[in-house]
Amino acid sequence: MSHDSQSTDQVDEVVEADPEAERSAGGLSELEALREESARNYAGWQRAQADFENLKRRSAQDVRDRVQQSQRAILLDLVDLADDFERANREAPADETDPDDPWRQGVELISQKLHALLLRQQVKQIDTVDQSFDPEVHEAVGQLPGQHNEIVAVLRTGYTVGNRVLRASQVMVGDGSIEAPETPEPPDRTGNSGNSDNEATE
Repeated sequence: MSHDSQSTDQVDEVVEADPEAERSAGGLSELEALREESARNYAGWQRAQADFENLKRRSAQDVRDRVQQSQRAILLDLVDLADDFERANREAPADETDPDDPWRQGVELISQKLHALLLRQQVKQIDTVDQSFDPEVHEAVGQLPGQHNEIVAVLRTGYTVGNRVLRASQVMVGDGSIEAPETPEPPDRTGNSGNSDNEATE
């Protein structure tokens, strides 16, 4: 046997006879596997935590939406009731318009309490006096002679709750058959109208 082959055999015997080296190599590979498994588990936990937080947010939003829908339905019933009281006061027979009539006083008292209740819920009437048509808060149901885009009649009072429209006002708008009044010319520096120079020269 040659010297080189003897050396190779000796090296192989040393490697095969070194159990510590084998255990060390096996321990490292097992540690790497545990690290990879731990990383996968942690990533899965993070995804599960994110999914849970999203579910909580969606559930909370669903609850808020349902509460708002329920509140809106109740408030709409209340403003419909306010319409009935307003109509009753407006259409009362002539012989029942005595301000001292107990029945009329009772109706007005209930109407006032109802409007106070609406105010406590941040429900307010939409202003339509001297207002131009605004599609955000008004619902046009027809036209009447009047200035273009001006509200000329209110058929049903509208309401807002907070910053949101609870019910739009139903209105009639002008058809443009009446022209808007002209804005007067501003006076000159002397406080006279623009014709003062012509009058002075005459």
